[in-house]
Amino acid sequence: MKAIVSFAIAIGIAAFATVLASYAILTRELNQGYLATNPASATLRTDAIDDALLAAVAKTSGVRDVEAARVVSGRIKGGANGWRNLVLFVVKDFASVRVGKINPEGGAWPPATGEILIERDAFQVARVKLGDVVTVRTANGPERRVRVSGRVHDVGQAQARMENMVYAYATLATLEQLGERPYFDQLKIVADSMDKSRIERVAGDVTKVVESRGHKVVHTDIPPPGKHPHADIMGLLMLMLAAFGLFVMLLSGAIVVNLLTAIMAAQIRQIGVMKAIGGTRWQIARIYFAQALRLGAFAIVIAIPLGIWGSRMLCRAMAVFLNFDITSFAIPAWVFACVVFVGLVIPLLAAAWPVWKGSGVSVREALCDFGISETSFGVSALDRMLAGVSGVARPILLAIRNNFRRRARLVLTVLTLAAGGVFFMTALNVRASMIHTLDRLFGTRKYDLGVSLRADSDAGTVTRIVRGVPNVKYVEAWRISGDPYAVIAVPPSTRLLAPGVIRGRWLQPGDVDAMVINSALAAKKMPLAHVVGVVREPFAPASAYVPLRGSVTNSLRVVLANNDAASIDRAKGLIEEALAREGIRAGSISSKSDSRFGFDQHMVMIYVALIIMSALIAIVGGLGLMTTLSINVLERRRELGVLRAIGATPRTIALMLACEGVVVGVLSWLLASVAAWPLSRLVGNGLLMMVLRSGLDFDFELRGVAIWLVVCVLLGAIASVVPSWHASRQQVREALGYE
Repeated sequence: MKAIVSFAIAIGIAAFATVLASYAILTRELNQGYLATNPASATLRTDAIDDALLAAVAKTSGVRDVEAARVVSGRIKGGANGWRNLVLFVVKDFASVRVGKINPEGGAWPPATGEILIERDAFQVARVKLGDVVTVRTANGPERRVRVSGRVHDVGQAQARMENMVYAYATLATLEQLGERPYFDQLKIVADSMDKSRIERVAGDVTKVVESRGHKVVHTDIPPPGKHPHADIMGLLMLMLAAFGLFVMLLSGAIVVNLLTAIMAAQIRQIGVMKAIGGTRWQIARIYFAQALRLGAFAIVIAIPLGIWGSRMLCRAMAVFLNFDITSFAIPAWVFACVVFVGLVIPLLAAAWPVWKGSGVSVREALCDFGISETSFGVSALDRMLAGVSGVARPILLAIRNNFRRRARLVLTVLTLAAGGVFFMTALNVRASMIHTLDRLFGTRKYDLGVSLRADSDAGTVTRIVRGVPNVKYVEAWRISGDPYAVIAVPPSTRLLAPGVIRGRWLQPGDVDAMVINSALAAKKMPLAHVVGVVREPFAPASAYVPLRGSVTNSLRVVLANNDAASIDRAKGLIEEALAREGIRAGSISSKSDSRFGFDQHMVMIYVALIIMSALIAIVGGLGLMTTLSINVLERRRELGVLRAIGATPRTIALMLACEGVVVGVLSWLLASVAAWPLSRLVGNGLLMMVLRSGLDFDFELRGVAIWLVVCVLLGAIASVVPSWHASRQQVREALGYE
């Protein structure tokens, strides 16, 4: 029984150690890997950059390094695969990349003219392999065929699968071959400090130098200094998991309370004898505190290897998620010190109340204790109600009555097991709510394809062209612009957008200066004029909707007659070809499923983390239930012997104990089902607000309630196996002679 308790504590300590060690490893490795690339402190976008400008910027005070770069958007298609969005990074000299270094991992280095390198994670998005010939179309160039000659790793890029984007790298000569003008238009500078205010001053000085030489800086981007783009997400996930690990440890502490309470109740006469011969309360308490320490020490021995293994698994998973490499799994000494400290303190804290209470009993009370008191079973109204239950099989009736003998123990056991159910149902509810939220968000978009144009075009012309494409049912011209937030001009009577209005109203025919903003922009509390309404758009960037004026457009929304995946892919190609024949360039063509893919990928990590949590808590709860049943068997050993003496078979005894476990499981299921509703809303909104800065449209997943009921019944039955086996094998003579 003590081994079961130690193992339950070990699971909690192992979970805590896993998260703590993972945090130490991931923080170190992510920062080291990112800083090793010499990331840009600021990126300034300007016009064509020459060597003289580079030399002048390099001499600017505070600039430690500078490099010219260019980023071109486009599309890529490999073989029979459909088009994928492409971000092409143009590198001046692959042999001497100094800012934002990329690491070759296979194939050619550097790429020859007419070749591209692809970031390792993006191969899964592009669906190509090394040596394949792909078709690339950039913003201003025609379709060109290039060869994928190498694989690289770019630590500073977001995971390609999350963004549903292909990252590729090429020379300036290849860019020219793709039909683009061969020049660089970005200055990537590395400042001599990681202080943000210092970086801003340096970027301002560089801007003055650039503009003094006749160039114009159109945009300056300053990322968080010295921090990987995904460092905040990783930190939030680690915080969530750390809180969970501590919670599991607290649950295992509840099992310690049950065990020591039972032990001290069984040894109450021995405590009375020790007090009668001069033993003090503190001397007696130390005996039982020592038992708690032994439980913790044994658990630590089990937990540390499990924690090391778990941290490696978690670190590898996070490394894949964040697309970086781990060079060392070394765990700092402070992690082990924290694990040992917490592993010893939690059992001691859990033991404090039952030990102090049990050791404080008087000699008279201890020596007169026969396990029966004025508040024993059968006195309260609840006990009398249970005694009057009829129409239920005797083993089940005995199981129900027996569980309510030790109510404090029952409450702790039910709470421990219910916690696992709450997490499990929360995981399913959060997933269902995420899906429901995204369904509602994308349900407001009544179109199948979004088409962005490279340049402003006549709305009547482009809608006529696209309307003539086979399978196109309806086309609407929009216009998108704006900085620092997107301004989307739509026809006031648009048929293709129906966002949920939470305040005010939507655009109406006849509106001229009216503006409707989404919840993200409303949260920024910017001074805006003529706002007539606010719409809820979860996970969307800050945006404003205004009436479309004039006949100029740079964006189309298209409804298809058939919108299955194959029809959508065909329509993308046909629309692009139709526009190209009229000299109009399409920047990107994406479907709603393309836009949703990234959201779904980001949410998987939260869902999986919650499922893992619930599984571990269910294990701890199951072990707690097994401990409770074992204690019950130990305390009722004579009673079980009497049942055997009057004819109860081992099978009947086993069935009764199994029913006790199932009853506890069902009680925990009822509690978890009630608690899951409010906690799912709280946890779901909290996690999504931290990770994606948006709340959820809550949806309760009824399947989770049914699934957890099955799990609870199975856990109750399984937890009773060992106690039932011991009880059924006990000889009547031994049981009745038990002291």
